[in-house]
Amino acid sequence: MLHLNVPAEHEGFWTSFFRKTRWFVLGALAPETVLLASGGQWASAKRSLTDMRELGAKGWTLVHGFYADSGGFVLSTSDASPFPVTAKQIHYLVKKKYIAVPEITEKEIFDKSKADQLTKTVACLQTGWFVTECIARAIQKLAISPLELCTCAIILCTVAVYYFWLYKPLNVTTPTTLTADYSIATILLRAGTDAEKPFWNTPLDFIEPPSNYTFGNWPGLAKHWDPYRKPFVRIPNDRNPQLYGLQQRVVYSLLVIFFSTISFAEWYFDFPSHVEKIIWRAACIAAEASLFVHAIAEAVSHHAPPHDYMYIAGYKLLWPANLVFFMPAATYFIARLVLIAVAFSSLRSLPAESYVNLQWTTFIPHL
Repeated sequence: MLHLNVPAEHEGFWTSFFRKTRWFVLGALAPETVLLASGGQWASAKRSLTDMRELGAKGWTLVHGFYADSGGFVLSTSDASPFPVTAKQIHYLVKKKYIAVPEITEKEIFDKSKADQLTKTVACLQTGWFVTECIARAIQKLAISPLELCTCAIILCTVAVYYFWLYKPLNVTTPTTLTADYSIATILLRAGTDAEKPFWNTPLDFIEPPSNYTFGNWPGLAKHWDPYRKPFVRIPNDRNPQLYGLQQRVVYSLLVIFFSTISFAEWYFDFPSHVEKIIWRAACIAAEASLFVHAIAEAVSHHAPPHDYMYIAGYKLLWPANLVFFMPAATYFIARLVLIAVAFSSLRSLPAESYVNLQWTTFIPHL
């Protein structure tokens, strides 16, 4: 279940449908991108929880942080059209006493959601059963097809994504309006020199810059695409992941490494042809090598403290240094496409062991 942000008021069914389709395809080709996006959103929600609790907002929870960053709150003032505000912007407005702490409760937010935590847990258990069957087949030395292995790898990322999005409301369509006691002009005037520059996303850009969104780092290109037209009518789904400390970055890296390495388990699989076996092996090596180059580039270029780490920044935005990022990324996507294509092509001639049913009784202890 993709937990996309709240759509704009004018967007209809087909707009939301095609947006979900694009993210679904991206998740199938490179689940790590959805994992990175969900992890970045979780990190932002965690930071908002800490910041709001410091202001004495005891009712603010992770759910509120996710809800805010997904466009669940819209600011209404006397001199500007309503626009969505993020958790960080709400923290600023509350701190400066421009608005009160939102009164909506966690229960009311989840009432807007189309799925609760129980539904998400059941979905994880259902996908986990498939992984259990594959492990059992491996124990009984039965063949596991490349497509099944690819599915297991995607499930690994899916479970991690479910963890990060456990407290994010699903498919909310109607935001909550926050009414400010002051005009935007007054808020900007009191902010001083920080708010003098023309805004790109919303009038509150001086609180959270456009670079906090991946596409926002290329304004010349972004201005032609919804929702990057002034001002925001909804919050984009491509939040620039700002990972929460070293621990989350390490966990994310290990998940990506395991995801890409699991394809090597089919190194000696009996493919329909020798050519397909060579192609599979070459794609595995290309994907792993691309990640290795990316890891080296990140290690060399990253000098900021963990809490300031933002994924799309630094050398990724500088020519020609960004080729060190885009070329391995393109190679990795091509390798993923090849692996998926070979996985499907192998279905035309699977080994006989692939059709043998599991004997679950062998796992029951007996005398």
